[in-house]
Formats: sequence, C-alpha cells, structure tokens
Amino acid sequence: MNDEFRWRNALRNLGGEVEPQRELWPQIAARIAVRPTIARWRMGLGLTAMLLLTCGASVLAWRMQSDEAMPVAQTKRPTPTAEAAPLAWAVPANPVLATAARDLDSASVQLQQALDTHPRAVFLVGLINRTNEQRMRLLRQERGAG
Repeated sequence: MNDEFRWRNALRNLGGEVEPQRELWPQIAARIAVRPTIARWRMGLGLTAMLLLTCGASVLAWRMQSDEAMPVAQTKRPTPTAEAAPLAWAVPANPVLATAARDLDSASVQLQQALDTHPRAVFLVGLINRTNEQRMRLLRQERGAG
C-alpha cells in the first residue's frame, strides 16, 4: 500500500510545466521553409519523367506504324506442286482426294506467304491451323476409305 501512495505522489508532481532545454521554433520554421523547395523539385522530376515516358511511347508507336507502312520486298515463290507442297509425302491415291489435297496445300502456301508479308496478322495463323486440320481430316478419310 505504501508503494502505491509514493507512485501517486510522484505522478502529481509530474503534472507541472516543463521548460524545453533549447528553443525549438527556429528549427521548425527552417524545416517549413525548406519543404516547398523540395516539393517543387519532386514535382519537376515527376513532370520530366512523365514527359520522357510520353515521348518514348510516341516514338515507339510512330516507329511501329512506319514499319508496317514500309513495303516488304516480295520474292516470287514457286507455285505449289505435288512435289513442292508442304505435305507432298501424303498425297492420297484417290484422284478426287488428291485434287482436294493439292488445293489445301496451295492454300497453306498462300497463307504462309501472307504471314511472311504481315507477321503481325494473328488471324492468318488460325487460318493455317484450320487448313492443316482439314488436310489431316482428308488423310484420315482416305485411310478409312482404303
């Protein structure tokens, strides 16, 4: 019980006014005066970074657009024949199926040429895949008939 009495007395004595050891306001005022300068620098750096990013994106977009506009040198490729076709090793024995296979091979070569000319045309890859699927279906049909 005695300890509690001493603690309460010590707490009452702490409640009085305390003078700081040194004057704090000049340091606070100096920090306030410096902050707007730092804020201006940060804002300037942020605007500069945004400007550089915008210019870089614009130049990149312009270069991509000019790359698409440049004509690509066209090379004359031979027309596909049964020997030069991508799947020449799998020509069906049935003349009707062989004709369809040559048509599919020709379409496949033309699509590949178009993809070489326009490499960013993703839809051409889908068309090539569908053409190859039809070619495989044709070969399965011949195996089933023969």
